[in-house]
Amino acid sequence: MFEFTLPDIALDISLLLIRIILSIVFIIGAKNKLSKIKKFAKSNGLPIPIATFVAIGELLGGIGLAFGILSQLVATGIMLLMLNTMTIHIFKWHSPYWASKGGWEYDLTLFALTSVILILGAGQFSLM
Repeated sequence: MFEFTLPDIALDISLLLIRIILSIVFIIGAKNKLSKIKKFAKSNGLPIPIATFVAIGELLGGIGLAFGILSQLVATGIMLLMLNTMTIHIFKWHSPYWASKGGWEYDLTLFALTSVILILGAGQFSLM
């Protein structure tokens, strides 16, 4: 088997890249939800206060990941949110796997990326 060694900083750069990608996804997603909170609440069968809580949680989680603040705690919250979203897709909406057909593939990908932050932490390039 062929393997090569990367410098230690490669892990920290990878963790930063994952955090940036996730933060963009959740900050923009929260912005979209908050700007159309009634539509988001209705389409997900949520009361407006719960929908607002979810959107604000995504916003704060995205900011936390961007700066590496409480990243493992944020990752845990996002993973729980993604589990809930996947559960709704699978058991309530009976969605197929593929996101192109309204499925939960995208949520699973976000869950997996976030699990890397939960396991390894934020890396060297973080505030906390």
